[in-house]
Formats: sequence, structure tokens, C-alpha cells
Amino acid sequence: METLQTLQKRIDTTGKMQSIVKSMKTLSAVNIRQYERAAVSLEKYQRTITLGLQVALGQYSLPARGTAPFTAGRSVVAFGSDQGLCGRFNEKLAQFIIQSVREWDRKEKIHFLVIGARLAVRLEASGFPAEEQFWVPGSVGGINFNVYQVLQTLEKWRTEHHISHIDIFFNGHAAGTAGTPCRQSLAPIVDSLLGDMVSQPWAGPSLPQFSIPVEELFSGLIRQYLFVTLFRAQAESLASEQASRLRSLQNAEKNIDERLGELRGLFSAQRQATITAELLDIVTGFRTSGRRKKDELIMIMDR
Repeated sequence: METLQTLQKRIDTTGKMQSIVKSMKTLSAVNIRQYERAAVSLEKYQRTITLGLQVALGQYSLPARGTAPFTAGRSVVAFGSDQGLCGRFNEKLAQFIIQSVREWDRKEKIHFLVIGARLAVRLEASGFPAEEQFWVPGSVGGINFNVYQVLQTLEKWRTEHHISHIDIFFNGHAAGTAGTPCRQSLAPIVDSLLGDMVSQPWAGPSLPQFSIPVEELFSGLIRQYLFVTLFRAQAESLASEQASRLRSLQNAEKNIDERLGELRGLFSAQRQATITAELLDIVTGFRTSGRRKKDELIMIMDR
């Protein structure tokens, strides 16, 4: 049986763990809100880019399907996590990616770009190693640099490997729900976005005017579209990761509370047992002392 001192130390240690978990929960909740705001703030900007592309397409002829510079190869951009304690966040996404990739044409060479060491490990274990791997940004401010790295790598692969398709995979975020694995086509843009814009009527009473060459405008808008799409995917992935971590921390806090209650119960029972044993010792000693005095008194009277 453990001593009172040992139980008290275990209670103190568990209490410190409880404080740490509560602090981590608070931090995760704050991070979720930051990443949610980052994703939402880009919605209007993305809408503006989409409207700009619609205007540019009025004077810009899209290349015929199949004549784009991408002629072979495929790229996957996957957003995972570096840190653990986020449930099945990486496992679910890895399974979704593997299932999707196995449905594609096996003749295509697939190049993997993975953000997040833990996701990269899971993909590599399934036979899909990452050719390029980046760390997950630790804040909203770090997403910009991360996205630029991804875009530079994709441009390099476009030149070297003649990439024809780019797909991004990430865990989408919705408040109050578990992250859902998502797939979004980034290229060819003609199929995923621009094709439908050509036939759409303009919503306003008059078309906006622009003074720069249409090719320059179109190219700039496409770059911004790619940037915003990747930025939102990373922001949603980070929000989903923090939400998964928050749920894991809530479960951990519940287990710690239960364990702390058990330890405090054991401590109270052990303390009561110790007090009872000491009282019994006192009573036994008193009775023994009383008998001894009684025997001495009888001996005196017999004399």
C-alpha cells in the first residue's frame, strides 16, 4: 500500500498535468479562431479575383483543351501536421489520399509535395514518399512563406516534369465538427474554374474596364488565384488540426479529472486508515496501561 507522502506527490503531479492541459486547450481555441478568420478573410478577395478573371476572359481566348504546356505527370500537394495529439487527423487524410491516388491512371508519374512530417511518414509507409517536404507554419503569418515555397516547387516541377494535373488534399474545417478530408483540383485551371466562367453573364449593369494588356492581367489574376487557393487550404488545415487537438485535450482532461478523483479518494481512505490505526494504538495502550495498574493495585492489597 502506498504511503500518504507517495499519494500526495502523485496528486501534485497529476494536478500539474491538469493545469498544462487546460493551458493547451486555451491556446488551441485561440489558434482555431485565428485560422478561421484567416480563411474567411480570403473569401471576399477570392470572389474579387474570380470576377476579375471573368472580365479578363471576355477579351482573352483560352487555349484549346489538350494544348496546354502540361503534357505528362501529376502532382499532389498534401497539408498535414508536424505535431501529434490531434487524433486521427493525419491518418484519415493519408487514407483518403491513398484511396484517391489508386483510382488514377497508374501510368502517370505522381510527385508528392507534403506539408507536415507526420503525414509524410504515413504516406511513405504506404509506398508514396514525398519528393519535397515542408514544415507546417506555426502561425497565420507563416502561411505566406509556406505558400510561396509550394508555388516555387510546383513551377519547378512544371518545367522539369511537365506536370499536367495538380491536386491539393487537406482536412477541411467546419465549426463544431471533425475535420473532413477534402480534395481540390488546382490545375488544369481550365477544367476546374475558367471553363464555366466563359458562359456566365456579368452580374452588374456594366463591365469594368482595365488599361493593362489582357495577357498581363490574366496572368496576374491566375497567380493570385493559385496563391489564395493554397493559402485557404493551409489555413483550413491548421484550423482543423487545432480543432482535433482541442478534442483530444478535452478527452485527456476528462481522464485526468477522473484519475485525480481516484487519487484523492485513495489519499482520503489511506489517511483515514492511518488515523484509525493510530487511535486503535492509543486505545490499546490505554487498556494495557489500565490492566497493569489494576494488577499492581491487587498485588498491593494482597500484601
